[in-house]
Amino acid sequence: MKLEALATARLRIRQFTPDDIDDCRRFRREVFGVDEARAPALNWLTWTVDNYRELADLGQPPYADYAVELRGDRSFVGSVGIVPTVIPWGALKGERSDALLSPEIGMFWGIMPEYRRRGYAGEAACALLDYLFTDLKARQVVATTERDNIASQRTMAKLGMKLLHNPTDEPHWCQVVGLIVNPRAS
Repeated sequence: MKLEALATARLRIRQFTPDDIDDCRRFRREVFGVDEARAPALNWLTWTVDNYRELADLGQPPYADYAVELRGDRSFVGSVGIVPTVIPWGALKGERSDALLSPEIGMFWGIMPEYRRRGYAGEAACALLDYLFTDLKARQVVATTERDNIASQRTMAKLGMKLLHNPTDEPHWCQVVGLIVNPRAS
């Protein structure tokens, strides 16, 4: 299983390369607040690039971050990704926070500040979701965000995800969960 590239009307989603180091550093700083020196960022980028090959060789899902760029001038817009995510379904129902976890295929997106409010997050996430359902044959996909990240919650809703709200603050990574089931699963 390997995700080389996906295309939409306006965007191209592709694997990161070592040449993306400056965009990666800026993205991690401006979107996730990770302000790091070049060496640690390069370590992360090298691990990501190696991960594409290693997971493909093992026949595993292509869990990784992917670059999102404009199709026309190839400007770096942000990143989307496929991640293994554990969800405490019991906590979302108000049960104890130490309820058993369930591994799920998760996805994420992040768009550079200057490219927000143009629909790029939804467009890229929709292409990735289609890949997950069509090529990977995922039964369901989740995305998580914080309560105050209304933009991501709106993107989840536009993707057709059901929004589940954690009634507690634990676990912290699971305040709002978007869940969508593959239409072919029914």
